Amino acid sequence: MPSLPAPFARMIEIRGMPCTKTGREDLSPSFRRIHLAGERLKGREWAPCQVTTFLVSPTAFRRYTPDAVDTVTGRMSVLFYRHSVAVPGPPSPGDTWLDKIAVGDRVSAMGLEATRSFRARAEPGTTLVCGDATTVGLWSSMIRWLGYRARARGVVEVPAQDVPLVRDPLTGVQVVAQSPQPGEALLSWLADAPPQQVTQAYLSGHGQTIQHARNLVRTRYDLHRSAIYTPPYCATGKVGL
Repeated sequence: MPSLPAPFARMIEIRGMPCTKTGREDLSPSFRRIHLAGERLKGREWAPCQVTTFLVSPTAFRRYTPDAVDTVTGRMSVLFYRHSVAVPGPPSPGDTWLDKIAVGDRVSAMGLEATRSFRARAEPGTTLVCGDATTVGLWSSMIRWLGYRARARGVVEVPAQDVPLVRDPLTGVQVVAQSPQPGEALLSWLADAPPQQVTQAYLSGHGQTIQHARNLVRTRYDLHRSAIYTPPYCATGKVGL
């Protein structure tokens, strides 16, 4: 995500949707959900894959995927994966911001939209989803949104201690314990997964992993590249995680 000089960052922030933090759920050391409310959330169109952006320091922006948006009441929740919990050293800008904001604080949510290449589509049949801990909120919202129209299958890798927690919202998706090497558990599951008929696939999370997963999905499920949707969220060594 970009960084800008503080005066310019502030100019962008004040154009966002003013929201108030109304609640917080610490689901585990790694996962935290915050609840926001704002009048300008009312009446918007929303579907999974849409993202919003927060100014997490005077100069740094970070983009996150809401796991639920109620456009009638003007409420939104975001499930955060806290990278810094398992990484030695100072916390990331996003985690620092997440620890700092308190219930009652005002924040600006900038945008609520999906890219053209990564939008939720309710195609009949099976939708395959693959990702890491950063994608749990995304796939949870996707599963609820698909409902009876299609079924979700796939794999998500998360810290071992969070596997039981994540299984509940990701109905139909295999949740596996991640290894020290990002993507290793996910790619191993894909390589050994039983064959099944898949209509479309959504891959998100660690960038290098998703590049490899895309090739596996294309060959294993005989999917055309146009039916595989992949926006990398992060990559090893990338500043700002």
